[in-house]
Amino acid sequence: MLIAARRPRRGARRRSVARRTPTQPRRVRTDRDSAFGGRPELGRGRGGRDVAGAWRRATHGSGRRIVSDTQIELGLVYLVGAGPGDPGLITLTGAQALRDADVVLHDRLVAAELLKLAENADLVDVGKAPGGAAVSQQQINQMMIDHSRRGRRVVRLKGGDPFVFGRGGEEASALAAAGIPVQLVPGVSSAHAAAGALGIAVTDRRAASAVTVVTGSEGDGDAPPIDWGAVARVGGTIVVMMGWRNFDEIARRLMSAGLPADTPAAAIEQAWTPSQRSVFAPLNQLRARAADLQPPVTVFVGEVTTLATPEVQRNIIGRRVLVTRAAAQAESLTQRLRALHAHVVQLPTIEIRPMRDESVDAAVQQLVDGGYDIVAVTSVNGVALLWDAMRRQGHDSRALSHTCVAAIGSETAKALATRGVVADVVPDTFTSAALADALTEHGVEGTRVLLARASQSSGVLGDQLRSAAANVDEVALYDIVTPNPERDALAELKRGVDVVTLTSPSTARGLSELVGELVDLDSLHTVCIGPVTAEAARQLGFRVVATAETHTIDGLVQAVGRYLAGLGPPAAGIRKPE
Repeated sequence: MLIAARRPRRGARRRSVARRTPTQPRRVRTDRDSAFGGRPELGRGRGGRDVAGAWRRATHGSGRRIVSDTQIELGLVYLVGAGPGDPGLITLTGAQALRDADVVLHDRLVAAELLKLAENADLVDVGKAPGGAAVSQQQINQMMIDHSRRGRRVVRLKGGDPFVFGRGGEEASALAAAGIPVQLVPGVSSAHAAAGALGIAVTDRRAASAVTVVTGSEGDGDAPPIDWGAVARVGGTIVVMMGWRNFDEIARRLMSAGLPADTPAAAIEQAWTPSQRSVFAPLNQLRARAADLQPPVTVFVGEVTTLATPEVQRNIIGRRVLVTRAAAQAESLTQRLRALHAHVVQLPTIEIRPMRDESVDAAVQQLVDGGYDIVAVTSVNGVALLWDAMRRQGHDSRALSHTCVAAIGSETAKALATRGVVADVVPDTFTSAALADALTEHGVEGTRVLLARASQSSGVLGDQLRSAAANVDEVALYDIVTPNPERDALAELKRGVDVVTLTSPSTARGLSELVGELVDLDSLHTVCIGPVTAEAARQLGFRVVATAETHTIDGLVQAVGRYLAGLGPPAAGIRKPE
């Protein structure tokens, strides 16, 4: 059954496409303006070469121009490659096309994160599940034509590259024949992206100077049958796409053509996704050893499969990593993990609520009036909210010129630096106890100290300074509360994650409150940013499997990578070549 669903605007209820009143056709931007975000210069390469035009000429040998700027009543159709699996592998042009779209016709395996880019578009799943009912190619072509004729911007979103065994050329020809303007947006093909997920290169001067990409599923078109003997004789690397179900026969033909039975080979299922699984084995044993792999599977045959990079560098690909930071602060950790192609699940377990009371204003006024010798800030949130309070009273960083500024952690020090203040004291170990030791080492007897902190902070820093005869005042700049859980994130957590990241004792407490009745906390493998967080997590019942050596976000990401490398491959196994 074909399901078309309208993605709602923010704050609006989702509603059925069938109940929408068709809109009047409207003017659609020209092909280059639409494809390149209103910046025509982005559509040209070096020397002013028309990149979009080159693509059109490459697809249509006649050099016929597909898009006519006079057809402004028709909606532009983008044929977009989404790349394989990981949403980060889409091109910038493809992502912008999704943002501009009125309707998106997408395949089954396209990442859900990409569909979120099309905030105001109708989403139509035209993919085919194995054994399920199919939407025919003719139906898809007609849907694109119909939407275009109604003046709608259309994105046809396909996994990988539509122009490498993706029928993109057929769709472009059908649109051109109907007089529909079309923009081709190639994607990252799994022919080489899947190799990257395996840690191999399809060409390597040590092993292969040629690569042959071939479909293992010969269609019913006019193309001649595959000459497997010729494929075997070319040498180099052979990449087989869409041929897993009949790979035994493919391997037999390659070996009959002279390829040695012990030729190294590898197969990977759903590359760049959390479901990624892979197997290395000789050609004549690959199908049997990887019998539990299910399509889509990409196969690589050749010596390059023996040159895979160490697993420590690639075991994070596709792993499910839970990020528990507050929503406003999660981006830095999320981006670093996604840069390593982890599958990030965001479940904010804390929410920062500023304290707006007289005690904050009074403490800040006393601070800027010179009432304190030392001000200690314990977090990035503390820096931001302290500055907010100072600005409300008309002050900036110059107001602290007479005060020693102390900070816990390099991130807190960076937050101060962006506001024009260089922290005077930052201990090597990012804990309250370490900061207290660093301050008392220089003598704090009789000094006036202001601690700017969260309401739930431990009393370690204040207690140690008071023990050293300092006069300590504490002001709570913000409260930490547990937010309402996000259903999608909870559902993913129930399905299972490989690693949970904890960046503070409060994130550990928040996660315990959110999921303590849903999952066994000891079953969650947590990686903590530092020893204080790790101890808090253990006391709550979490299993702490690693602690960052450097108590920063970068250190946390490194600890996640090291743990996953030591954990080994996913359940199905990345087996080394024999």
